[in-house]
Amino acid sequence: MNNTKSNSVLNKIGSALSKAAMKIGQFFHFLNGKKAYGSIVSGIICVIIGLLAGLIVLLCLDPGAGFEGLAKLITTGFQDGTTFGRVLYQAAPMMLSGLAIAFSFKLGLFNIGITGQVTLGAFCSVLVGICGANWFVCLLVGMIAGALAGFIPGFLKAKFNVNEVLSGIMLNWIIYYVIGLIGSYLPRSFKNTQTPAELINIPAAARLPSLGIEQLPGVNVGLIISIAILIIFQVILVKTKFGFELKLSGSNKFAAQYAGMNQTKNIILALTISGALAGICGYMIYANPLSSLRFYWSAGQKTLIADGFTGISVSLIAQNSPIGCILSSILLTLIDAAQTPLKNVSSAYNVHYTELIKAIIIYFASFSSFFGMLLRHLYERKENRIHHHDINSDDNDDDEKMINSSDTPLLSQPVNAESIYSSDSTLKSEDSTK
Repeated sequence: MNNTKSNSVLNKIGSALSKAAMKIGQFFHFLNGKKAYGSIVSGIICVIIGLLAGLIVLLCLDPGAGFEGLAKLITTGFQDGTTFGRVLYQAAPMMLSGLAIAFSFKLGLFNIGITGQVTLGAFCSVLVGICGANWFVCLLVGMIAGALAGFIPGFLKAKFNVNEVLSGIMLNWIIYYVIGLIGSYLPRSFKNTQTPAELINIPAAARLPSLGIEQLPGVNVGLIISIAILIIFQVILVKTKFGFELKLSGSNKFAAQYAGMNQTKNIILALTISGALAGICGYMIYANPLSSLRFYWSAGQKTLIADGFTGISVSLIAQNSPIGCILSSILLTLIDAAQTPLKNVSSAYNVHYTELIKAIIIYFASFSSFFGMLLRHLYERKENRIHHHDINSDDNDDDEKMINSSDTPLLSQPVNAESIYSSDSTLKSEDSTK
């Protein structure tokens, strides 16, 4: 009796799980059928594979704590309002750095100079803030400085076909040493008294205003600005002529040239806009109301900001989708938030394993085109199968109608072989008479 009850319970659970899996599969199939969401599906697959690979690593290091470590990795960022608020305000500049990379990728350009653009935007905006400017002026100054740093490789690429990767890398180092040179001539009042290699904190008036959400301390206007910019760029890429030209030029430059599109203008604009976004990102890193970050100006003290390279990771996971950059940046900051708690789960884990898991996710994101192609292939096969089934069923219906129709008396009457033979003989005799 007990075995019967347990079997029925297991059958119900199995049936419920199978229905849930079918619903999830139908949902992803629906998303993959939409061009706007196909990249999201492949991105989610990359994240899932990366997390599973991370779980395998955790199990190999400490089999007893692997699942607890994975749970800690996923849930730490949501454990309280303070932690989640930190996740959100750290994700805001990452969204823009990811968008900067994604926007240049649409034209087939790799803006490796984003690190220098972020650094220059941060340096100029912090200097203006120390001089007494408000947050909006600082944001504009950071945007203009980043745009200038993006314009240079864009101009060289458009006018002289200089590889944007080479010119971007060299410009990063030029910015690095120029900032160090300028910093050495700054007044002492601009520098921290204890560590003169860094500037003083940006004043409160020059920082981004807080949203005033007590449950999410630190969340500021920067999050709203970043999301608004991402939505605007999504509309530009999907709904405007400029966005169409960018995507066509990136996918087939010969077709774009044949259509009369101005490649020179598009290249310069794409890298200049990308640099402007990177400059805003640089300002936001130092403009949080709860942040105590100070800018290192010395050429030997971490002048280049690594958040620019983080934008490459954000863009890869998001499949170069502006809206996808929101989700991928939050994902990476959620993983960062679990560094210390993961170490507390087991002595075998350390803070570097979160970086390893991020690297695995990013590595699989490089195969996103393969996943997207595979999903599209499966979707097209299913659609073609349904289409052929409909055609065959229509043909069968037509055949049945023809057979059963009263308008076909010859098929409905019995065939007499003798009459056919006699009629054939009559025809032959008539031919011979003629």
